[in-house]
Amino acid sequence: MTDRAVPILLFVAAALAFAVGIWELPVLDRDEARFAQAVRQMVATGDYVDIRFHDGARHNKPAGIYWLQSIAVLIFGEAGIWVHRLVSVLAAAGASVALIWAGTPLVGRRAAVWAGLILATIWMLQAEARIAKTDATLLLTIVLAMGALARVWTDRAVSPWIAATFWTALAAGVLIKGPIILMPVGGAMVWLSIRERSAGWMSGLRPLPGLAWFVLLVAPWYLAIIIQTQGGFLMDSLVGDLTDKVTTTDEADGTPPGTYLVTFWLTFFPWGLLAPLAVLWAWARRHEAATAFLAGWIIPTWVPFELIPTKLLHYTLPTYPAIALICGAVLAGLADGSDRFRGWAAHIGAGLTGLAALGFAAAMVWAPMEYGGGIAPLAAAGAGLAVALVLWGVVLVYRARAAHGAMVLAAGGAVTAWTLFAVTLPSLDRLWITPRIEAAMARHACLDGPIAMVGFQEPSTVFTFGRDTRLMDAATAVGALANGSVGAAWVPVEQMGAQGLNPEGGVADLTEVRGTNYSNGDDVALHLLVPPGLPAPASPCD
Repeated sequence: MTDRAVPILLFVAAALAFAVGIWELPVLDRDEARFAQAVRQMVATGDYVDIRFHDGARHNKPAGIYWLQSIAVLIFGEAGIWVHRLVSVLAAAGASVALIWAGTPLVGRRAAVWAGLILATIWMLQAEARIAKTDATLLLTIVLAMGALARVWTDRAVSPWIAATFWTALAAGVLIKGPIILMPVGGAMVWLSIRERSAGWMSGLRPLPGLAWFVLLVAPWYLAIIIQTQGGFLMDSLVGDLTDKVTTTDEADGTPPGTYLVTFWLTFFPWGLLAPLAVLWAWARRHEAATAFLAGWIIPTWVPFELIPTKLLHYTLPTYPAIALICGAVLAGLADGSDRFRGWAAHIGAGLTGLAALGFAAAMVWAPMEYGGGIAPLAAAGAGLAVALVLWGVVLVYRARAAHGAMVLAAGGAVTAWTLFAVTLPSLDRLWITPRIEAAMARHACLDGPIAMVGFQEPSTVFTFGRDTRLMDAATAVGALANGSVGAAWVPVEQMGAQGLNPEGGVADLTEVRGTNYSNGDDVALHLLVPPGLPAPASPCD
């Protein structure tokens, strides 16, 4: 295989691997459904400046990801959530390939190729590649920006095209997710400047023309949205979203520092196998310029995320390409025989990776029993195959067959993701409230007009039933049925008594849907009401 063919092969293989599950998995609450519905409304209205979800503004993220998903919708049509997910699939595959380019001046071409394979098969990117939101696309911009910065750091004098790549990637990142890209990029720049006791090394970035190019790319939309919203976008995105994540437990309970170190063995699975050796590798080379760059990529981003109260698993993903590069360097040494997989660091990595594999397998078997219809044979088979591949990969690495072991480990990571996203999660019927409501409504063709949702008002209902879906309380829904402004309403069973309605007699998955709202863990029991505001009979269209 020629050297030029390796990135192409990796991109194609990664994109195909990431695409498994994007059709089977229903739209996810809450962020994915909000992104996708906002894109639908953007395409429908032709307004590519303001971002709207349902009847309100959605100003917590810039427009970049909405534009990219809009392109997918314009090409493929509104064929389902998978169209929106294509952007993440391609971006994640692109990030894996871009890491080869970004890492070559730091760890060498061979190690960078291994790093690309590692990044493509870690669980966290496998997950983000299948979700229609910002993180996979942001990662691509980060890898490109850091690759350009690495060349400036190692070569000092580089071509204008490298500087242009840096500023273009930085602008794209700011248009995708605002200032978040400045954490890894700016953090590394500050880290390295402190090491050098000078910022002069950054002259290769062509700061003045580069900043001008950056502003030219970013300013038009930001100025347009600020004018159109009279400054409301900045208040919502910076004060209402970013500041809340830093100062409050906005999306999760305040978990203690060290949480990401503990969950790393899951999010970086199955390549945590090499992580302890990677730490030793980096420490032994701590005085080298390349290692300083990789440390600057990781530490200034990881530490703040450990300290802020809001913690979601994907927050540390921007640091994973750098970790993958160090693991790639370790793997290159193991593959060419210059190093051996042995000692306490190797045993810790192997033990924790084995435990993580068993944990994933247990979840894939248990979840359908708890939230589905019982044991799912395909999920159980996939779980068994994933564990077998990972453990066999570990054995091969121990036996000094690291290259073969790495390929088997990569297959184990891919099979784990395929089983989770294409088999296990879609089988959890109790969790998929909105798809079950959709299936029930498809059997009630006589119920015309928009539907009303009471109690269960997750964004997936708007994405599934359209912008005219009414989110209201029970009394208002009964009134809307009576005056004909809605054609059906789904109301919590426990609220029907207050409206003088008898909730008994519901037919499962026809006039009544019961399950669990995975967004908050609450039990859900919804009953179908039909005009003029009465519980639906078993066959309301007969």
